[in-house]
Amino acid sequence: MDGLPVYKGTFNLNAARTISTDRVRPGGDTGLNLTGTNTFFGLWDEGAVRTTHLEFGGRVVRMDAETNIHFHATGVAGTLAASGLFTVQGQQGTNILFITNAMRGMAYQAPVGSWGFNNDAAEMRGAVVTNAIELSNHSYGLSSGWQPLTTNLWRWWGSPFINPNQDPKFGQYNSVTREFDSITYDNPFYLTVWAAGNDQYEGPTNQPVPHITWGIVSNQLVEVLVTNVVRALDGDAGGFDTMSPQASAKNVLTVGAVFPISSAYTNVSQVVLAPFSSCGPTDDGRIKPDVVADGVQLITTDSDADNDVNIRSGTSFAAPSVTGSLNLLRQRFEQLHPEAPPLRASTWKALVIHTSDEAGPHPGPDYRFGWGLMNTRGAALLLGHNATNGWKAFIKEVRLDPAAVIEFPVVAAGGTNELRITHAWTDAPGVAESLGTLDSPALKLVNDLDLRVIAPSGATNFPWVLDPVTRTNAATRADNTRNNVEQVVITNAVANGVYIIRITHKGSPTNNLPQWDSIILSGIIPQPKPTLRITDFAVTGTNTLMMSWDAVVGQNYQVQYRDNVEGPGWTDIGGVVNAARTNVSVTLPYDAQQPHRFFQVIEVP
Repeated sequence: MDGLPVYKGTFNLNAARTISTDRVRPGGDTGLNLTGTNTFFGLWDEGAVRTTHLEFGGRVVRMDAETNIHFHATGVAGTLAASGLFTVQGQQGTNILFITNAMRGMAYQAPVGSWGFNNDAAEMRGAVVTNAIELSNHSYGLSSGWQPLTTNLWRWWGSPFINPNQDPKFGQYNSVTREFDSITYDNPFYLTVWAAGNDQYEGPTNQPVPHITWGIVSNQLVEVLVTNVVRALDGDAGGFDTMSPQASAKNVLTVGAVFPISSAYTNVSQVVLAPFSSCGPTDDGRIKPDVVADGVQLITTDSDADNDVNIRSGTSFAAPSVTGSLNLLRQRFEQLHPEAPPLRASTWKALVIHTSDEAGPHPGPDYRFGWGLMNTRGAALLLGHNATNGWKAFIKEVRLDPAAVIEFPVVAAGGTNELRITHAWTDAPGVAESLGTLDSPALKLVNDLDLRVIAPSGATNFPWVLDPVTRTNAATRADNTRNNVEQVVITNAVANGVYIIRITHKGSPTNNLPQWDSIILSGIIPQPKPTLRITDFAVTGTNTLMMSWDAVVGQNYQVQYRDNVEGPGWTDIGGVVNAARTNVSVTLPYDAQQPHRFFQVIEVP
């Protein structure tokens, strides 16, 4: 567009290419043509979005009374959902390029609700009820460690009374962290996506420098200017332990930043961590970030005018790449299953993790890249396979009852197809640490589910685990007692071999309530769906009977009855049954005085 300045950067367009989101949009090789149309999602950020920006076309709406238009919120909204109207002049080497759709956001036709972050937790709970929100982006966190205020002035947000060199908030599970776990636990179909933070090695390299921190003056805690104190840069050796408290929550999806990939991902060496991107582990040793996306020099919308653009870097702009792409996946799911209830937050999280591309120096997860680089195309294709080939063969939401077991067989494709199983669950909130607690190793996992995969030989395959002490070590395979995401990968699975997936629970779940588990599979051969028929039926007491049928694990069923073969209609008896095994048995009430009664079992969403 005439009058726009020249910028050298990677555009929202390259952010989409980095995680293959461009391949599910119009013109992409999948033919899915996803744009986010009619899939509302949310944005909480500093200040208000400039909703009148030409790139938003009236689709971004302020949902609260925030009036302070802010560049950060506007830029994040652009990565989420800018239309891509502008043709922007850019540069590649010595070549001047005119790039169409340069600022196109991930879900570029989606409606977005914008809130300021000052009252985020309460507003999020309200939005679930009022706006039926299922997905939102959060590119902010508690101020921690070093922060530049001006060219020559810094702020250090730690407490010199606890530790003069390390801010205890990094990786901490405090009351703020717990609250965001609680929001998803209370609203299990609502996923929040959080930026990991930009604190790896943050701080002044030449010290001492003037900086503001906390001090005691006249027995009161106040901000003071310090000029002669040297403090360590943020993070432990290697830049680890720099995760913000919100991003450290168990039930959120946390995103780190990498450099852009200008074409399709082909190998792990393409994925280079941004030098500022915050790293795990959390204080209790959990894997964070969960995934990574492009967060370096994105050209996106800015707030000074309705045609303003600017260059932005940070995990703040990696996170909306993931959130906007997730919104496209929501659109795809709704196309495939227009009558189905929404997927659980844990299912979306497991799907993104399961289909991510390998990143980092070793196979499996690590504390810098998490589970890898998001692959929107892979996630979208798996949604399609699950709908057309497998009758829930690839994606399952299963209720694990107290003292029960989830167990089912799969047939491995073998060959070059690795057998991969990922499961995730929305865990009950853990016990919060006080803000002054430094690096508490107390585990925050409440409901500890265990994934095991039994090979045809009888050997047991364990999930990936990381060592929170020696953080650069490659992931190994063992009992995972820290994370509410687990993954088993078998690279040399026996072709046509039958593997048993088994998920159990240590101890008793919270309040002895069922725990829902989201299971994602790949590298399997879907098997024919069993005929839905009653296989066993017996009176087991004066007022009870037992009924069994062959089932698809993860499918919901309803038993119905009527007292006359001619009708009228069928009446539900008992509650909805979610199959945790391939054969289901239920106990139902029985009226011995009833001369005859007819039963059937049906599938329900």
